Amino acid sequence: MNPNEAALQEFRETIPIFEVLADERRQQIMIELTQHAKGLTVGELTKIMQISQPAVSHQLKTLKDHHFVSVERQGTRNYYRVTFDGPLTKVEHLIHTLREDLKLKPYLH
Repeated sequence: MNPNEAALQEFRETIPIFEVLADERRQQIMIELTQHAKGLTVGELTKIMQISQPAVSHQLKTLKDHHFVSVERQGTRNYYRVTFDGPLTKVEHLIHTLREDLKLKPYLH
């Protein structure tokens, strides 16, 4: 695979990550979760964000499906925590690929 194809493939793999991060409510949820090490329940997020429980649950599902959050059951409650290492690693890999490609083109510096 040539460098251009590799970079295009990296972009294709990271597009869903950027789409998830583009939503303001998901951004707010992630910010809130980073401020609570033990995690937060749907009910707690509903109160903090002042939006409906179904709206919070929908956004958390999207974040969970894309590996931005994890859920841990404690008794009868589910606690959501930020766990974005997987998506972050993909974005970092894209940046690395682009930087390596740039090194091959010194006239762009």
